[in-house]
Amino acid sequence: MKNLLLVFTMLTSIAVSAQIIIFHPVKVPADVNEHFLNVELNYSKKTAQAAVDSGELQTWALLQHTNPEPDGFNYMWVNVYKDIESATSGPGWWSNSKEVLGVDSSVLYSGFGELQMGRRFIYKQAIELPATGAASFVILNFTESDKVDTHVKELRKYVLPHFKKEMNDNGMIGFGVATKITPQGKDVATMMTYDFYDTLTNAMIHLSGGGVVSGLPMDKITNISWTMRPLMKIIDSTVPKQ
Repeated sequence: MKNLLLVFTMLTSIAVSAQIIIFHPVKVPADVNEHFLNVELNYSKKTAQAAVDSGELQTWALLQHTNPEPDGFNYMWVNVYKDIESATSGPGWWSNSKEVLGVDSSVLYSGFGELQMGRRFIYKQAIELPATGAASFVILNFTESDKVDTHVKELRKYVLPHFKKEMNDNGMIGFGVATKITPQGKDVATMMTYDFYDTLTNAMIHLSGGGVVSGLPMDKITNISWTMRPLMKIIDSTVPKQ
């Protein structure tokens, strides 16, 4: 599916500084991939859209890893809420499938065999660069740095204005920074940034150190050691509440 709405359109279109982003990786075996996508795109998305329309949820999206490890997670659900209370209240929007679709969630999500779901990773948005259009790919950059406050300040001061100036000429659609809420501890990410792109080519140019990254004042920016930088394809997402 091409030119989908940005996964985080609501992040960049609503002036709320405490929006919560929940990443939930999942490993889908090849033999149930078609069934998984059918459920997600024809059922889960409709339930999520109903939650967006009611204000329970800001955004839902399904991402696919473009280069997963042989035994690693290959898809990721993304749920965005307006605040911590919304993200932690109630049984979850997916439990409304019977009300929305006439199908109980226990039936809807059965038949996946060896489907393996990882733990959820919860972040709070710290910086946003308003979206300029639709995106097809997103780079998720994770770091375990203990200098999060410094990075956020420098990203806001130096990177944000540079990206804003150069993004249109390099296929970048949006950018943001989020800090980890949970899990916390040893060997887990403390902060992440996300870079939205129009094409796979432009996303790969970014990852190679070119495009919008060129010309950044690196001498003024504290080095960030990225522990993981998956490139994800945006399979589908909800549309913003009208």
